[in-house]
Amino acid sequence: MGARPQDVMPIPSATVGMNTVLRSWQRRFAAPGSQTRRGLCLSIAYGSNKKILRQIAEESGCHIDEAQVNFPLEDEEQLLQTLRESLRADTSLIVLDVIPSNAPVLLPMERVVPLCRELAPEAFILADAAHGLFSLPLKLSGPGAMGVDALVTNCHKWFCGPKGTAALFVSPDHQHWIQPLVISHGYGTDFPSGFYWPGLSDFSSWLALDEALAFWDLVGMHPARTYCNYLVTDAAEMLAEAWGTHLGIPVELLGPMALVQLPELPMLQSAGKHYSYEHAEAVQNALFETFKIEVPVKALSGNLYVRISAHIYNHIEEYEVLRDAMLELRAGDRV
Repeated sequence: MGARPQDVMPIPSATVGMNTVLRSWQRRFAAPGSQTRRGLCLSIAYGSNKKILRQIAEESGCHIDEAQVNFPLEDEEQLLQTLRESLRADTSLIVLDVIPSNAPVLLPMERVVPLCRELAPEAFILADAAHGLFSLPLKLSGPGAMGVDALVTNCHKWFCGPKGTAALFVSPDHQHWIQPLVISHGYGTDFPSGFYWPGLSDFSSWLALDEALAFWDLVGMHPARTYCNYLVTDAAEMLAEAWGTHLGIPVELLGPMALVQLPELPMLQSAGKHYSYEHAEAVQNALFETFKIEVPVKALSGNLYVRISAHIYNHIEEYEVLRDAMLELRAGDRV
């Protein structure tokens, strides 16, 4: 993660980390009777992030703006322009999904963070990088650092660690006001102690994480990441060509996940051409029930996309199975 050990705290999940930071921010900056605050997230932010922001707004009266990201996404500049139009000088909290789960575009953080600093100079920047560990070459301290004030990431996703292992990075400038969700015996000694002694916890998953670290030392994260990125790009382009559609995110903004627009399907004829969550769920269920394919289908900007992922154990033939299944659905042969 490219950070000092004393700045990275063990937490059970990215969601716990987001709640930890956002509840601390609420206590310090948005307490009842304080100046009305304004926060910002992307329209494609993770669902639980939106819910905690909505809850904080209801409790404190602060305003939460959403920067609307439309699909298909044309290029990096479209993302930056969306932020330019949404950021304000009085924006005091910015939540950035580094790789949004629903729409896995790689946010160009090297341009996004300076833009946020320029247009909202007093804002606290919190990055949700739940998919970031392995998917990105994270660097959080020193020259060339991402420049965010806090970041959460999961170890159990792309990094292949046990469930219940995640990490919270907090810049030293903000550690004095960020508190753990659970106050226990370690609290008040120093910043790490409040997180390392959260009451009775089972840390066996953390002990097992050594095996994941040893595995990546053996395999090499950079070549593995390169393989995944090339595989998902090849698979996405193959699917789009076979279905006569296009990618929802340009190749230069892809990591190990991609969006491919679905073709028109007879099973959705009554919906017209503006699709919703219910239509996405119907297609996802049809793929599983008929073909035993488990893959997320997303409704974005009225379009349907399949979100594919690639890890080191995947190969192109698996995506060919998905290709053929969708062609059968398009032909109406199987429903």
